[in-house]
Order: sequence, then C-alpha cells, then structure tokens
Amino acid sequence: DDIVVPYSIFSVFVLPNEKIEFEVLYSQSDSGYVLKDIDKELKAKSKNRWLWRAPQEPGAYKLMIESANGDEKMQINAFVKVPSERVEGGKLKYFHIGHYPNEAELEGKEHYIVPDGYIEVTEKNKNMQVSPHFKLKEFISKQRSKFPKYVYLKGQLLLKLEKIRKEMTLEGYPVSNMVVMSGYRTPYYNKSIGNVKFSRHVFGDAADVFIDNNGNYRMDDLNNDGKFTIADADVMADVVESLSKRDSFKGLMGGLGVYGPKSHRGAFIHIDTRGFKARWRKP
Repeated sequence: DDIVVPYSIFSVFVLPNEKIEFEVLYSQSDSGYVLKDIDKELKAKSKNRWLWRAPQEPGAYKLMIESANGDEKMQINAFVKVPSERVEGGKLKYFHIGHYPNEAELEGKEHYIVPDGYIEVTEKNKNMQVSPHFKLKEFISKQRSKFPKYVYLKGQLLLKLEKIRKEMTLEGYPVSNMVVMSGYRTPYYNKSIGNVKFSRHVFGDAADVFIDNNGNYRMDDLNNDGKFTIADADVMADVVESLSKRDSFKGLMGGLGVYGPKSHRGAFIHIDTRGFKARWRKP
C-alpha cells in the first residue's frame, strides 16, 4: 500500500493468497538484498524488489529482508487474516465481532473501510511485535473473551504511533512506555460501552494513548507542573500537531482528540489515520 517503513521490524496484514510487493528503497548495500520466507529465498522481480504471495492458511509468518553480506536485516511479521466472510451471526468462532454498518449508512465511504479480514490472536502470537515498540496484544478489543481473539489493524496507525513516540523524545519528553489504552474495538464492544457508532476504533486505525514511564497506568506529569491534568495531554497533542505540518506525515492525516483525567483514568490523547483532519478537546 505504498507504505515506507524506516524500521528494522514491522508488520503487514494480508488475506490468504494475497500478493504483496516489497522493495528496498535508498539501498545501503552495493551487493543488494534478499527476501527470505522462513528459510527459503524468494526470487526477485528485479534488484531489491519482490512479489510475495501469502499462504492459504491464516496465521503469523516471518519474512526477512537482509543484505547479501548479512549486515542489514529487516524482519516483517506477516499476519494472514481470517476472511470476514467467515463471520457468522456477528461472531468468529466464539468471539463477538458484531455488525458493521452497510454502505448506505456511510458518508464518505472511502474513509470507512469495513474489514476484509481479521488477525487471529492466540496465546502463542499475542506478544509478537507489530512494530519496534508495540505488540499485537496491545490492540485487542477490551471485551471479555478467551483466545483466540480477533483484531483489525492498519499499518498506517503503527507508523503514526512510532513517529509520535520518537518525536516526543526529540522534543525533550523521553518515552520508555507509551500505553495503548484502547486500540481496536469490535462493533459489538463499541456498542456495549455506548461509544459513537462510527468510531475510528471500529475501523482499525485509531488508538487512545498516553505516556506512562513510571508504570502507574496514568499519564505522566509531562509539563512538570506537579499536577496531572489535561495540560499533560496537551503536551502530546502539540507534538502531534507539529508532526502533522510535515510533508512526511501527510499520508497519516487524521483525528486528534485531547481528553482530561477522570476518577478512573488519567488524561490521554486519541489519534487516528482517517485521511482528513479532525480535532476536539474534552476536559
């Protein structure tokens, strides 16, 4: 999907038998690169460019792009999704998905892409890295359920989270722990908590996040005023706004919401990649 990834580990989310193209841009190796599917080297379409076909069986597969001399490596965790056609009665196996709106209910359909499939999350793969600093389990819908569970997730959201995390540190707010308080929500769970019907969380490209370096599951005192208020979320929001003005961030355009603390939680920000700018603030 024309996503440019500058990290040594990332993920792709594909359907069974789907073809996906990988290409190394800005090559640092004169001897070129190879793409390995488990231990098998794939034939290149052209130098540093490959076409990979996903397996028929849903699950998690590891690919590796590496320089011919082995000095540079990038791991790609390829998650082959369970096709959405397998949802029956609003469920995948025993996991409640619920029901997505039909096209007639959606305005601006290009910004509301109903899932074509779901990542199956198991006890075995839940701790897999989907990007350098985030794991698959962090994006699971909060509803109560045994494994397997199912997630819809987009690579653009992961890119945005990683860029925000890095920029926070560059702006003088070191991050050792960015918490994803809420990632994907099934329509079933979203309805149960009374959230808006067309929440971006339902469409796999939204996350509510905060910085929690001290591990108390509350937003840290980012502005160093000795208090824990919405002003700390404003610090994160200001960094996101700064990023949004850069050309390299245009493909990640979306919503930014700022939320103040409540008795049961701290302050946080909402971010998504809906494709157009949206802003709101709730003390």
